[in-house]
Amino acid sequence: MEAVADHDFVATVRDELSFKKGQVLKILNKDEDPHWYKAEIDGQEGFVPSNYITLRDHSWWMGKIRRCDAEALLLRSHNKDGAFLARMSESAPSDFSLSVRYQDSVQHFKVLRDKGSGKYYLWQVKFNSLNELIDYHRSASVSRTHTILLQNMDAETANQTPLVQAMFDFKPQEEGELAFKRGEIITVTNRSDENWWEGTLNNRTGLFPATYVVPFNRNVKLSP
Repeated sequence: MEAVADHDFVATVRDELSFKKGQVLKILNKDEDPHWYKAEIDGQEGFVPSNYITLRDHSWWMGKIRRCDAEALLLRSHNKDGAFLARMSESAPSDFSLSVRYQDSVQHFKVLRDKGSGKYYLWQVKFNSLNELIDYHRSASVSRTHTILLQNMDAETANQTPLVQAMFDFKPQEEGELAFKRGEIITVTNRSDENWWEGTLNNRTGLFPATYVVPFNRNVKLSP
């Protein structure tokens, strides 16, 4: 995912990343803290304030969605071969994966990074960003064994993700409840109870009050 800097920012501690207005940043992780995203510029990584940048967001980016939830979304009847989403890898949260529908199954591709250049690739051709890699594989097969060209999910499917965003902090009062902070993104796994849903966040699973969250909208940033 990419973002464009709206303002200059000068790092004040070692793990922050300085940038100039108008620079393009690669966003590596935005799900851990709604106020600080992990980003990269010219091979340098660090944290940047989310209110200094504007995301170049896409319907295909699902962030920290579970592999099984990705499969359930892509296997909905309206989706065709090549329907895909990009997500954070479950096994390596700093990496990305592509989940792609093909016939009646879903194939998963780990997005690799060249250690020297920092470029992204699946096979041989390397790209400056995840966005460029995805655009390339809309006309060049993402698979080496089948011809699979990436195409966006059906619009209805894309809008029915199991992701919600916290509107308030929640501190558990009972064992089995899920703690979260305002702005964090939660994957809903069970809505059978009207008032208490089950979800996962940062590899933790638990119950939380349904009134504390709203459907996640990639294009809306919560105010502090």
